[in-house]
Amino acid sequence: MRHLLAVADHGNFSRAAVVLQLSQPALSRSIQGIEDEVGAKLFLRSATGVGPTDFGRLLIQRTRQVVQLAEAIDRDVGSDLTLQAGQVLVGSGPFPVATSLGTAVGQFINLFRKTSVRLEVENWDVLLPRLRARELDFFVAEISTMAHEHDLDIEPMVEHPLFFVGRTGHPLAGRSTNGTLDILDYPVVSPSRIPPRLLAHMVQAQRMTLDRSQDISTFPALECQDLSTVKRIVQNSNAVTAVTLPAIAAELRNQQLTLLATEPWLSTRYGLVRLKGSRLSTAAARLREMFIDAEHAMSTEEQQLVAQWTGALSRSGSAATDEPAVAPAITPA
Repeated sequence: MRHLLAVADHGNFSRAAVVLQLSQPALSRSIQGIEDEVGAKLFLRSATGVGPTDFGRLLIQRTRQVVQLAEAIDRDVGSDLTLQAGQVLVGSGPFPVATSLGTAVGQFINLFRKTSVRLEVENWDVLLPRLRARELDFFVAEISTMAHEHDLDIEPMVEHPLFFVGRTGHPLAGRSTNGTLDILDYPVVSPSRIPPRLLAHMVQAQRMTLDRSQDISTFPALECQDLSTVKRIVQNSNAVTAVTLPAIAAELRNQQLTLLATEPWLSTRYGLVRLKGSRLSTAAARLREMFIDAEHAMSTEEQQLVAQWTGALSRSGSAATDEPAVAPAITPA
């Protein structure tokens, strides 16, 4: 039944086979077996893909009801037997997957070796429609744009401060008075789509930069969801980026990156997002618990990193704001 729905949803045997983790010939044999059993063709094949026949459309509708009922029973029973096989579909922004969510997924696949995890790293505006299409069990990403989305169940995490960083030896390294104006003199690499609440401050600073100099870099110079790629670019150029300290702890210790500046308004507000009223499968619920535990541990580590690495950084900057600083427990010294 899941094979039938995958072909119907993707309109293509190749894409459906990838999602199901099957070879295309195996999926074709599966569908052929159903057609032989019911005595009718289910799909019309063409150069652009496949579409259901009238009989196929009816069978797909009934099959979807059966599969949804089976999933509801699984969620209601909540048996650990569902951890013996199955799949968890989860999305993430670049910072959670590089820290607490990455840790949780590693722990999960180590414990439940017959349950697979499909992890998609994207911006929140890409993950949200995927969640609504029920292609994800949940995602962890920036939530500041979702306050008025009434169909979502959002669990906010601790707000995490961001810091502008560059390579060791960067022209701004060692200065305690850097602010956003100074940062914008260099190419900025963004590891995610910049939330509107942060973009407003950056645009304000960019306008002041225009008054100061006509020779400014495009903002942002690059947007890339792969944090490891962002770090490599920054290490090999005068580009700068804004990251959480746990995401670059190793690079700080190895003196590959250095802190350049921070601002009171510069932080990430991510949380765990799922559809309101939906119940997670046993496997997805277990991964959620592991993520929350890893998030608590990472927040403790973050406080230690802030105390260790930010003593020399001032909070001065050129973009004035009345927005409060991050939580006192992790405010830089």
